Amino acid sequence: MSRAAFRITGFDNLPGVVTELKQNPGTVTFINGGTDFINQMGKKKHDWVIDLSQVKDLKYIKQEDGLLKIGAGTTFAEIAASQTVRETAEALAQAAGQVGSVQIRNRATIGGNVASASPAGDSLPVLAAFDARIVVVGPAGTRTIPVMQAIADEGGSSLKEKELITAVLLPLAGNCRSGFKKIGSRSAVTIARISMAMVAEYDKQTNTIVTGKIALGALGCRPVCPAKAREFMTGRKLDRELAAGLADILSETVNEAIPGRESRPYKAAAVKGLAFDMINSLFGCCFE
Repeated sequence: MSRAAFRITGFDNLPGVVTELKQNPGTVTFINGGTDFINQMGKKKHDWVIDLSQVKDLKYIKQEDGLLKIGAGTTFAEIAASQTVRETAEALAQAAGQVGSVQIRNRATIGGNVASASPAGDSLPVLAAFDARIVVVGPAGTRTIPVMQAIADEGGSSLKEKELITAVLLPLAGNCRSGFKKIGSRSAVTIARISMAMVAEYDKQTNTIVTGKIALGALGCRPVCPAKAREFMTGRKLDRELAAGLADILSETVNEAIPGRESRPYKAAAVKGLAFDMINSLFGCCFE
């Protein structure tokens, strides 16, 4: 499809976008950073493109009401550099700092990453591990849904027609430690072959994980959050057997998630290394 086949409209405020959505018919595509748009131009119909890159209402990072709130138009470069994100959700800062190249991070946004819902999207395992929610708005109004619900069973977004993501909300807990790891074909500017995010509430006095959650990326349409891993970690005292037990559970999870895939043996082995690296980076000094 040629570029002349659709029209592009831009706005500097969110109410203007919503008004336009209510008044104009046709299929709409939203872009902000636009880093995925060129690849999709010839694959889907674009009657109308709305450029959100100048909408100031979508660009913020703040902590309030027990939540880390991030506007959907916030770039990964801004997230990676944010002191607020590093102090409250280190895993997200780490993931943001590994998205593509410097040029991509300066343009790509967290809202776009969720909306694209790529199985290898770096932010998605982190958001799943935090039980994050997204705020979406459209002609019918505003709603808040779990980030996992925003990803369709067959991949891509499950949002309704003319809905756009306005914010990402991460619930925060006290004494929370989090991290993100991934393995790709290169050491930099790489697409994840498998990734892992871990969020754990840690009691330093008793050297115990009060509760924890792990999400694995690049295994399917959605991040995989094994219940066995959460049960195994919850209330467990940190010792040198923790990483080994967790590694076995995650390897079993990979085998169950992609039983017929050629990459299964590699990923089942690689995830064990990620488990050891994650535990060491978050709790290495706490081992007895």
